[in-house]
Amino acid sequence: MKIYILPIHPNLQPKSQSFNYPKHNKDFGTEQDFYEYITKQKDIIVKMPDEADWHYLPVFWTRWHLNHDYGKWGLIELQNEIDKTIIDDRRTFTICQYDDGPVVDVGKTVQFLGSRKTESYRDSPLLSSPHKKPFLKPSKKYLASFTGRLSTHPIRQEISEQLKNRDDIYINDGDKGSKFFVKKMLQSHIALCPRGYGGSSFRFFEAMQLGMVPFLIGDIDTRPFKEFINWDEVSFFSNNASHLAEILSSLDKSELLLMGEKAEMIWKEKLTYQKWCHYVIKELEGF
Repeated sequence: MKIYILPIHPNLQPKSQSFNYPKHNKDFGTEQDFYEYITKQKDIIVKMPDEADWHYLPVFWTRWHLNHDYGKWGLIELQNEIDKTIIDDRRTFTICQYDDGPVVDVGKTVQFLGSRKTESYRDSPLLSSPHKKPFLKPSKKYLASFTGRLSTHPIRQEISEQLKNRDDIYINDGDKGSKFFVKKMLQSHIALCPRGYGGSSFRFFEAMQLGMVPFLIGDIDTRPFKEFINWDEVSFFSNNASHLAEILSSLDKSELLLMGEKAEMIWKEKLTYQKWCHYVIKELEGF
């Protein structure tokens, strides 16, 4: 496998973005992380495009769109730059964490999306800065919990309505800060991770970092790198929220503790910054 990094206009790699999300996150994401990773892989990087199996389009999509008011202006200029940059879209790939994807037309470029909303793209993890863990972990109090905004997708509101009368499940609508988020997560066996505006959730990978079992609920299974990670050992997925209460009631808490420990191990070994990047290369090798 040989990769050529497409030269792009500096404006397509902004040095910062207008705000950070989640709030505890540093101004850094998977787009910057993969760029840092690939530039270190001297054995696979080539200097001429004709020598490469794949061309990497290193645009920092999220920073660009946020700095342009969610892409409300500058799209024509962005499209022009992309058109000038891509040599052969059939062997080009890019990494995009922005919920709507690149937005502009990139042709047949393979898109690794952190939060895809349709079936036609590849998945990459939706990562943020690790949370600070308390010195003493709180004891388990809930079977499952969710802390966040319910308004970002109807499935979140459906889950809240279904589970509102259960004492063993905690649901909070709103942002009470990172410490509160971490505490409620650690008090739970399962982190409910319904999709939001995008098809994935930062919460899914935050749960793994904290040693919890993430439960993705959405219309698409956006768990990345399924060929290389056995997600059924460390997480759950359902595309139907109507049976969620029944599924939760059938789970064994002792088994969930073991799953949570394994989820944290998988996060450390395969999904932290720099660790996930080589799976992109492996997937490209399979095309």
